[in-house]
Amino acid sequence: MKNVTTVVEISNSFIKVVIGSVQNKKLLVHYVNKTPIRNLVENGTIIDKEGLIEALGKVNPIDDDRFDIHQLIDDAVVIYPPYGLEIYSTSQITSVISRERIVENQDIINLYSIVSNKKLPINNDLIDIIPETFKLDSGEIYDVPPIGKSSRDITVKVDVHTVPKKLNSEFASTISRGGINISHKVASSFASNCLLSTMNLPKNYFLVDVGSNSTSISLIGNHRLLATRSFSWGGNSITERIMECFNINEKEAERLKCLYGIDKRKMNFLYPLAKSADGKEKYREDLNQIITECLDRFVNLCQVPIEQLASKYGVENYNSFPIVFIGGGSKLKGMSEYLKPKFNNVDIKLVTPEIIGARDSSLCACLGAILFHNRHKGVVEDINTAVTPVSRED
Repeated sequence: MKNVTTVVEISNSFIKVVIGSVQNKKLLVHYVNKTPIRNLVENGTIIDKEGLIEALGKVNPIDDDRFDIHQLIDDAVVIYPPYGLEIYSTSQITSVISRERIVENQDIINLYSIVSNKKLPINNDLIDIIPETFKLDSGEIYDVPPIGKSSRDITVKVDVHTVPKKLNSEFASTISRGGINISHKVASSFASNCLLSTMNLPKNYFLVDVGSNSTSISLIGNHRLLATRSFSWGGNSITERIMECFNINEKEAERLKCLYGIDKRKMNFLYPLAKSADGKEKYREDLNQIITECLDRFVNLCQVPIEQLASKYGVENYNSFPIVFIGGGSKLKGMSEYLKPKFNNVDIKLVTPEIIGARDSSLCACLGAILFHNRHKGVVEDINTAVTPVSRED
């Protein structure tokens, strides 16, 4: 397939592969696959490298009759978990090299090369350079590289995304050994925001991505990712608690969680939802109590990073910011109604992409990565070829 982008994301519970394209400014999804994995990755740390390489070998090459796709994943945009993600803003200027003073692709590469050689935290690697604006000597400002425009010099304002060196090296080497060449690296919270910025959402909000084992909270300001913080808690935390309290196996606990969630419907009769191994019957009220107690803990865990992010960026009225939930763990029934009073009745939004073939909130980052890569296609590949990420001090 031509003019398509392949995205690979490795989370705690899945290897996700999404192939898509953008036509007439509309995102089209051609292929989606979520392959379950267990005990291979935990909160951004690869704990079984050989097992993950073997799992990658099962998804590459793609051999899927449902989508009529039979191909090797050679180049892919790879989504990195946001653990330890640090974002730095900078501006750089360079002279246009052509005698005619026409901006060319090489001028953009030169700008990014200058940025990549700036000082970074000693324990972090650069994974991405996100352009915010390009400015010509005339004062004209563009949000994409102004190739072909006339100017003596060009200034770029960018966000530099960095992650811990260990995370970068482990993911890069493992994915490479899995037979996939990384054409571009992108942080999951940034990629998700690329998708959400195309939706009818406010320009300022907190983004909460609830995964299976962990949650990330990001501050979005003027549609731009400012920072992300993460903590260990996800949908599996509820499943594990149900298993413990009901004394049932994981499969049955997951089924009850997904089927009922928080179910406040009034019933004329009571019937048991499950029978524990010791023969005790468990009812809907028991399940509601377990889930609400888990969500109470989740709310408390959310408060700390929200307050930290608000303080760092001087957001005084952060309690009025909407909170947007995505991720597989956000699909719990009754979650929105329960959370709203817990967050001081701020506007709570649970977002599901309205993309045919990908109506799954756990795919937000993959879909956003396709949009971003399409917008900067060509320049991104040239920059990645020319620029070697560094992590040194001046």
